[in-house]
Amino acid sequence: MRLVIDGQRLTEERTGVGRCLESLLAEWALTGLPLAETLVVLRDPRGRQRVPQIDGLSTKVVGERWSGLAWECFGLARELRPDDLLFAPANLVPLPWRGRTVLVIYDTLPWVVPESFSRLVRWRFGWRYRLAAHRASRILVPSQATANDVARVHGVPLGRIRVTYPGPEPEFRPLPLNAPEVIEARRHVGVESSPYFLFVGKRSRRRNVPAILKAFASHRLAHPGDRLVFVGPDDPGELPGPADGTIRAGHVSEPILRGLLAGAIALLYPSDYEGFGLPVVEALASGCPVVTLRNSALIEAGGNAPWYLDSTDAPAMAVALRILATNAEERQKCIARGFAHVAQFSRARFAHEVKTELIKAATSSSLQA
Repeated sequence: MRLVIDGQRLTEERTGVGRCLESLLAEWALTGLPLAETLVVLRDPRGRQRVPQIDGLSTKVVGERWSGLAWECFGLARELRPDDLLFAPANLVPLPWRGRTVLVIYDTLPWVVPESFSRLVRWRFGWRYRLAAHRASRILVPSQATANDVARVHGVPLGRIRVTYPGPEPEFRPLPLNAPEVIEARRHVGVESSPYFLFVGKRSRRRNVPAILKAFASHRLAHPGDRLVFVGPDDPGELPGPADGTIRAGHVSEPILRGLLAGAIALLYPSDYEGFGLPVVEALASGCPVVTLRNSALIEAGGNAPWYLDSTDAPAMAVALRILATNAEERQKCIARGFAHVAQFSRARFAHEVKTELIKAATSSSLQA
């Protein structure tokens, strides 16, 4: 039996799903592949840079210019043999595929926060997500909150769902402000020596960017030297410019992201819903306090470490910014709680748990075990 991995999200500017898959492959390169013969099917040729070169692990690029649905149905599906095990780490399974599948569902966003998506997007993906959930042999989710949502939304028995918490890369760690990595990250985004807050990820509607901007504008009245750096895809939508203390950094490399987290006053992540919240864990591992909302899986990702808000009230958020920027004792308490909490998450544990589920699916006598 071969393990075939959907590697569509392994791209040059990969985001959460691609980073989790890259993390799994890096750890399996050290500890051994789940199955001796493993193929990663890519759409972006540059994804090969994200796949370790080890015995038993190969790559194939198909349908480079095809749409996502066409790539799944006529690219990935064409590479699958009847006796393969498919690892689908991005919510979806090719429509023609009927074989063994371990599916990762990161969230149930179209159902929990439907206002974040157009009707067209919900129609295009909603039925495909549900179909994939019902066909999968096993479903892996990044949090207990998401497990409960998947069972409720898709009608899947909890017995077929496994919680596997992602872990930060080992390189996410605290660094002194004069560390070369921090200095280079500051130079790269143009903050130089200014104190700064950080936002990481897509500027989706649920991430409440307008409230962040309003809170930061209020904070900056008393602290005009502070900056707010946005890291992530260059999504449409206006942001204030450098004159207002705001910097649009776009996608950055992992070393730059690590330096930015280690040097920031705090990560601002007031999301209405997350399937997990890997940036929260990476920030805490880097010694960076987090300001977020008390909801969904963010409570699992953050534990007792973040500065929790009960709503996106801008004045309340501005209070959090002021205290974290000016009260060193309170900030150190947040950092210490963060280190204690993230000790339970690791790349090695995540990779081991996913590998175990893949082996179980490969050796089970039932397609839905």
